[in-house]
Amino acid sequence: MKVLKIALSILLLNCFFSCGKDESIGQKDELYGKNEAIEPEENEVLEEETPVQGGDPISQKNEVVCETKGAMGNETGLKVWCWGDVEIPDYSSKVGVPFSNGQLKINSECYEKQVSKEDSRLKFSINPTYPEVGNWCSNAYNMRAEISTEPWKINHPAGTEEWFGWSYSFGDNYIVDTKNPWAFFQVHEGTAGETPLIAMWSVNEGGAGSGNAGEVLVVNNCNDSKSSYYSTGIIPKAGQTLDIVIHVIWGDDNNGLLQVWIDGGKVVDVQERTVRASHPVGGNAKWGIYKWPWRNGDDVQKSRDLGITKLETYMGALRIITRKPEDSEYKKDSYSLVAPR
Repeated sequence: MKVLKIALSILLLNCFFSCGKDESIGQKDELYGKNEAIEPEENEVLEEETPVQGGDPISQKNEVVCETKGAMGNETGLKVWCWGDVEIPDYSSKVGVPFSNGQLKINSECYEKQVSKEDSRLKFSINPTYPEVGNWCSNAYNMRAEISTEPWKINHPAGTEEWFGWSYSFGDNYIVDTKNPWAFFQVHEGTAGETPLIAMWSVNEGGAGSGNAGEVLVVNNCNDSKSSYYSTGIIPKAGQTLDIVIHVIWGDDNNGLLQVWIDGGKVVDVQERTVRASHPVGGNAKWGIYKWPWRNGDDVQKSRDLGITKLETYMGALRIITRKPEDSEYKKDSYSLVAPR
């Protein structure tokens, strides 16, 4: 009897260290491999998943479900770009190159690799003096790293409606440039020498719009007599991410519309002209960094005196809806379709 008890004890110990452990691993791998949902039993509470900023894209709830379904800028409907499954091409000695099946284009001055990917985000990085600008570029300093919709000079007819949604992050070493403004979003209709139709800026101290240094301003340049500046009250800090949604109807004083939300709060809501009277069309949207004062060496030095030797930002998945007046869902509230996940 004593021998039987000892044998039984040894059998139980072996099962404790092997049987149960092996079964649980097999079940976990099968479930994750099939990506099946695990339903809670009665009275069981599952811990809520929290989206993670940065890091491994597999751990980010919004990027796991994101799938690229892009289209050309003049095509209607919802378009989505998830950077984890979009390839950024190599190129050299030219300002830009199309990518994502020609649906988007890189605009880079003057170093070609200022737009790249980091996990599931696009990365924009500019150092005005490094690498040294090649003689093929028309500028003396690196000052632009953007992507834009295609085809260029899209010329959306008046009445076209668009929704844009994306997240935009400021690098961990971000410093407010009190001397030089820069834009991270603009819509340009392509007329040489003209300002963007609308834009989002980080304003300099005492700069246009009289915002606080580093504050995000929304700018409408469609009125020939003056530009309109809308204060958001937001001065981004290093490492901060902004969730941005823009709704625009390209039109004149009677039917033009501009609405902007940041982090869920509406910061602009105006009915006003969103096309120029001289050229009444909507333009191509652009995202990234446009540090136009860095065309000039004196302005580059002003930034360096503040400790700013480079500027780095990141962009999450991009969602765009384009509609024409004859579309059945024209003017339908579509905030939730483009808002960052």
